Amino acid sequence: MLSNQQQESKRVINRSQLKFHETFQPETGYISKILELASKSYQGSKFEISEITGIPTGNLKGKVEPNIKYAAYMNLITYEVVKGIYMLSLTDMGKEVFEQDRYLQDHLTKWICHYGITQRFSGAIQWAYLVNEAHTGYIQGISQERLLNQAVKFWGVDITFEEAFGVVKRSYLDGIFADLEYFYVDDVSGEFKFNEIQDKEELLFVYAYAILNSWKLCYPNSMEITMIQLMNELSFGKVFGLNDDSVHEVLEDLCNEGILSVNRQLFPATIMRSATVAGILPLLYSRLL
Repeated sequence: MLSNQQQESKRVINRSQLKFHETFQPETGYISKILELASKSYQGSKFEISEITGIPTGNLKGKVEPNIKYAAYMNLITYEVVKGIYMLSLTDMGKEVFEQDRYLQDHLTKWICHYGITQRFSGAIQWAYLVNEAHTGYIQGISQERLLNQAVKFWGVDITFEEAFGVVKRSYLDGIFADLEYFYVDDVSGEFKFNEIQDKEELLFVYAYAILNSWKLCYPNSMEITMIQLMNELSFGKVFGLNDDSVHEVLEDLCNEGILSVNRQLFPATIMRSATVAGILPLLYSRLL
């Protein structure tokens, strides 16, 4: 049975939600400064935050508010705004990232941020749509026209491609996520094409966290899910660019770690969890050399 969050997965969306970034990409330098403030449970206006951090802002537009929202979508911070005062705090994930890689320079950290911002129920709307709904697999691409037409229909919002996906595109081609080589734009056809990425040993506990956290959001009361649910509802393979063989290899490694168990005698195969999100967090960076 679908959880309430699944039933609400097609969020009520308006243009302002899609334009939260104000045309600015997420920037590691700015997000790291937001994390530092959140680590102190800072409270202040966007102008005070700008003065402390050097992140530019203005009355109508600036980079403070978009990068606060990016950090929240990446599940690094939580925040409230009361009469223009931002109240910042770190999430459990944010605490671990701040301790291990506060400047967000490590490849592993970029994958954590990518995972957070692309989550169907809690990520940034257009990043989540691209990965969970528009991902075409690793053979064929999707044209920008088709991507926009499908998104407009899905969201029920009339918006241009640049407004919807311009910042998303740049964040992967030459921005914060460029090192992940998650997708590229074909020089001839202009299509978005998703790269098939080999699973990485150092990301094993990031994979574990992603599975358990998405499971918790999607099926909070279930100790068992099917392989189909893992791939379709949790979008596990799509999020990390893994093909089916790589997903099975990751599951085998997680079984060897005692985090999951898989019953392949059933069809579809079923997956049982024997670890928690909280238990995985301290292990996220443990496989780095």
